[in-house]
Amino acid sequence: MSGNDDSAAIEPVRDGSRPDGISGISTAPPPDPQQDIRQDFGSSWIQRATLASTQMHRDEAFRRKVAKGLF
Repeated sequence: MSGNDDSAAIEPVRDGSRPDGISGISTAPPPDPQQDIRQDFGSSWIQRATLASTQMHRDEAFRRKVAKGLF
């Protein structure tokens, strides 16, 4: 190399994009708040159902109470 700074000819200009050419700006739509509410509801329902199932497994009186409510 000569005395000139030739590194600019070798290195691409950095404009804030990643080296693989992806800008890093997300084009995905924002998350749907309604979906979050459904997921939270589903998670809490599963948690309550699991706790009730465990309680019915351990407690005969609770199992009878649930069965009476169902039938």
